[in-house]
Amino acid sequence: MSRYPTIRLAILFGSQANPERQKHFGSDIDLAIMTDTPISDCFKRQLIETIGTEFGCPVDIVNVNEAPEPILGEVLKGQRLLGDDTAYAQLLTRHLLHTADFIPLRERILKERRDRWIR
Repeated sequence: MSRYPTIRLAILFGSQANPERQKHFGSDIDLAIMTDTPISDCFKRQLIETIGTEFGCPVDIVNVNEAPEPILGEVLKGQRLLGDDTAYAQLLTRHLLHTADFIPLRERILKERRDRWIR
């Protein structure tokens, strides 16, 4: 990851971040990254190719600058591989603010659907 100085934060999440599920055959690497500049398709392809070649499995890159909820919440359950506390705190703050807005709305929508279904 040190070959990519534009990456401020890198978090391994998903099955590879869970020791109990790491050995699952065919599991891909889910990697969330934060940068200060927009992530180009070329940069993303290069990163996927480099990591995929090194570890011999498919790689999925998530740009946390653009990731919606609930993906952001899943990312934050992962293991931080690179990045300082400030970058991590920025991501966590954004998640908490979005959760405060998103979760009540989601719960209300689900309740309305249940109520309509029960009638």
